[in-house]
Amino acid sequence: MACQVRASPVVERPPNVPDVLGVVAPVPAGSAVLHIGPHKTGTSALQHALRLARTDLLQQGVRLAGRGSGDAEGARHALGLNLMHGVEAARAAWAAIRADLIDASVPRRVFSKETFANAGDGRARRVVSDLTADGTRLHVVVSARPVAELIPSQYSQFVQRGLCAMPFEEWAEAVLSGDTDDRTVRMFWKRHSHDEQVRRWGALVGQENLTVVVVDRRDPEFLARSFEQLLALRAGTLAARMGADRANRSLTVPELELVREWHTITARAGASRSDTVRLAWRLCHQLRQLDAAPDARRLALGEPARARADERAAASAAAIAASGARVLGNLAALASVPIAG
Repeated sequence: MACQVRASPVVERPPNVPDVLGVVAPVPAGSAVLHIGPHKTGTSALQHALRLARTDLLQQGVRLAGRGSGDAEGARHALGLNLMHGVEAARAAWAAIRADLIDASVPRRVFSKETFANAGDGRARRVVSDLTADGTRLHVVVSARPVAELIPSQYSQFVQRGLCAMPFEEWAEAVLSGDTDDRTVRMFWKRHSHDEQVRRWGALVGQENLTVVVVDRRDPEFLARSFEQLLALRAGTLAARMGADRANRSLTVPELELVREWHTITARAGASRSDTVRLAWRLCHQLRQLDAAPDARRLALGEPARARADERAAASAAAIAASGARVLGNLAALASVPIAG
């Protein structure tokens, strides 16, 4: 009996949000799409939607590469980064992802993992060479978000992982002043210099094979709708599955201070880093199960810092505009962030 495919519901944009997407030409049939993130640009929500739609995608001629579990380690293996687990498992995970991406029996293939945003020129070249060795056409997607939003969001993640013990204002100043003595500051700019990501990956695949999606927090489904058009999917295939994810909500300032203090106390007590991080993630998971108070304080840059972040973002946007890469969304919005908090 032939299976019946239900049409995905059409998801409407929030009110008062202009449609800046328009009609987007999909990547050519036969292409593999690699979404490199970076972190904190809607990647988790998009990846969740892709996994939920796996069967629907395949029925529409799109294969989702990977299996979810082990994908991050597979990406780390492809980049030659330090592994959290065994080499064999990571090698097998990347082999499976690669096999899916070069499977010419399916018109389009896609894989999203923000780990690739950690690559420098050499490691990015290694990944592209691996995926195009058999002639596969590779299209890279970079999602971009205002720097003034990324600084608080990335700080929160670094604190949760125990990578940063500085107070927020001190760390934000280090980021904006370019204090390269701090590992997390270097990591931030490697990931979130959007123009450098465009230059790096565009030089390898060709700027005509690179798309930048400007994430708009007023339109949570914009990233999903962009991928629907890039992959020639029915409207709503991904956007309908981009619901709010409580497991990934941002922590409030008091919650984040609790986690930061947890790392400080356990480090003084002599706990191993692996145990500290593992238990901290469990603590964060439990905090996210709670409903944050509507008036709870959240991290945000003050006006002077925001202006400096916007200045950096404007320069990046100008470089992207001059690169020749395709841009979906309003590039100028990268330097237009309302003050909050």
